[in-house]
Amino acid sequence: MPRLLVTSHAIMRYQERVENVPAREVCARLNAPVFQRASEFGARYVKQPGLQRVVILEGRVITVLPSGHAPGSLAPSRDALHDGAGGDG
Repeated sequence: MPRLLVTSHAIMRYQERVENVPAREVCARLNAPVFQRASEFGARYVKQPGLQRVVILEGRVITVLPSGHAPGSLAPSRDALHDGAGGDG
């Protein structure tokens, strides 16, 4: 299984919203088989036990949404920030 690229934004959000652990640990956790399989199947979101959602796009973990954030509430204009179409997301 290919490793997922975990963006610096996703690392910061994981540390902020899930657990403040070193970046290397965040990358290891977000490369668990469940996230790799989700990416292979084209899943966009993986719900964490604490109800946060990990957002995956094209083999990259791009952010960790807070619990209570509706998965469909990302506006297409915000998605472009993470698609490489602009912004520093």
